[in-house]
Order: sequence, then structure tokens, then C-alpha cells
Amino acid sequence: MNKTTGFWYNLFDMPAVYNSVRTVLLFGKGKMFAHIKEGIALQEGETILDVGSGPGELSTLFQGDYAGVDYSNTYVAYAKKKYPGKNFFQGNVLQLSIPEKSYDVILLASFIHHFSDVEVDQILQNLSTVARKRIILLEPCPWKGNPLAWFLLKMDRGAHIRSLEEQKKFVEKYFTLEKAELFTSGAYKLSLLVGRIKN
Repeated sequence: MNKTTGFWYNLFDMPAVYNSVRTVLLFGKGKMFAHIKEGIALQEGETILDVGSGPGELSTLFQGDYAGVDYSNTYVAYAKKKYPGKNFFQGNVLQLSIPEKSYDVILLASFIHHFSDVEVDQILQNLSTVARKRIILLEPCPWKGNPLAWFLLKMDRGAHIRSLEEQKKFVEKYFTLEKAELFTSGAYKLSLLVGRIKN
């Protein structure tokens, strides 16, 4: 199955559909949101860049200087309209030109499984120069023995679902890994990784 074209892909390019389906499959988003907010631990005055911000709903977790970037013009337009107090812009993460040390914190939520190993290396290397302090990754993980989880990951638009150990290896190339944990939310097993800029 080609995960970048066709009915399934186009359906989830509709922000309202994406938000609704994810809410159902996660049995609500409260648990995931709580883990993200705790992992980021954003301090007063810190800035954050949400890479692959999608429909923009994670922007509601943070006060202050938030920016979201996404490849989809549809998602960016939706986010700008729904969250007018936040900053959203369109961009290809593989070609972003952002000055060094522009943001305190970089968030990549359900993002890197859309990219090959070579692309993930490129993305994290680039973002290691953009971040002033730390990076946070949230990712779906394989869940052996759970048929529903297997099916959903098979249908996911991202073709590179990785284990926690595989994700850790990527992060540790460019950041000092401070936290790596697994948790379940609805039909998903999710990872949360926190990396700090290397001195």
C-alpha cells in the first residue's frame, strides 16, 4: 500500500477527521497531552517550535512563544484559523532554514515515523543546531500481541514505526538523552524521549 497517496491519505489530510479519529483511538487525548506537557516542562519565558504541528491542537498546551511548522498547507491554514493567538507556518522540515539557537525547545510529536533513517538523521542533526536547550519526541511504537495496535500501525501514514531502542539511538547521536519511557493510551503504545543539547 502506498501511504502517501490514495483515499486513506487524503482522508487524514482533513484536520477535523484527523482530530476526531485520533481522539477515539487514544481513548481521549488527556493522557498523551499530560505526558507531552510533563516531558517538555516548559519554563516561563522559554520558546518552543512544534515540528509537524498538524492541525495545531498541541499549541493549547503552552502559553507564551509557540510556533508550529507543518508541510501541509491545509493543516497550517486550519491551525491559523482555529488558534489565532499562535504562530504557524508552512515548511518542509528537510529544507528548513532556521537560524541557529532560535528556540529553547523543539517538539516532534508523532513525526519521525514518516521519514527514513537517513532523513531522521538529517532532521535531528539540523534541529540540534536550532534548539538552545532540549528536544522532545513522542512516537507510536510496535505493540506485539495487540491485533488492533498492529492494524492501526499498518494503516498509519508513516511507514517507519520504530522501537524505543531504535528511537533512542537516533536521539543519542545529537543529544544527551535524559528520559526515555513507554506508556499506553487507548490502542497505542507511545514513547516519550527527552534529549538535552550536548555541551
